Amino acid sequence: MFFALSKIIDFILLPISWIFLLMLIALLSKKEKNRKKALVANLIILFLLSNEAFINFFQSQYESQEIQLKPAEKYTWAVVLGGGMIRGGRQDEQAIHVGETADRMMQPILLYKQGQIKKILITGGNTSIGKLRIDRTEESKKTKALMVAMGVKESDIFLETQARNTHENASYTAKKLAHFSKKDSILLITSAMHMPRSIACFEKVGFKVKAFPVDFKKKDTPQGILSYVFPTSENLDKMSDLIREAAGFVIYKMVGYC
Repeated sequence: MFFALSKIIDFILLPISWIFLLMLIALLSKKEKNRKKALVANLIILFLLSNEAFINFFQSQYESQEIQLKPAEKYTWAVVLGGGMIRGGRQDEQAIHVGETADRMMQPILLYKQGQIKKILITGGNTSIGKLRIDRTEESKKTKALMVAMGVKESDIFLETQARNTHENASYTAKKLAHFSKKDSILLITSAMHMPRSIACFEKVGFKVKAFPVDFKKKDTPQGILSYVFPTSENLDKMSDLIREAAGFVIYKMVGYC
């Protein structure tokens, strides 16, 4: 129930939903004054939420900071949170195409080859909601196949395929690693924007966590004048992700998941 409800909330929080709503108000309103207010509000939202400099500021404030492991740092387990590592929606369901968050998969491969992690647990399952949302990606399975192809021993990769959200990622991982000493840290690997909520969820179920954020969206390099002027749909997507993630953290706090 919570999973389905969270997807409905996601839709409500999308800026594109606000834009459609304001357009409907402008079209259906009988009063010229209300119509103008709706159009002005729409223009402001479109300009700000598609502006790179505006979005980059908030991303920089919210995303976890990049870290570099010391050469002597070694971890038995790296837990990789699924979500967007593999691109779905292809007719050939056996084919493997990496998605936007493939950095979640590439960085643990590098750490494994450097000898800083011994075992990898990939957590994330089917996110289908009946016929409302169909997911046949099999992300965990295909991510494992790619890792093996890139040199990770198959015996060192473990799958958790039930979790559908961050709370379940933590809960089911705790069951999988019940034998693992809670005194030792796990290396938690997920997108920098998703890391604050992930840390809170894993610590809630008793893990000692070392965060290793990847897939950074913010830009640390200087931005040109055009970044303050030109709107793009890509920036609107980034802002949508940020709003959804921040709201998710608040909701998780409210229901006691983190």
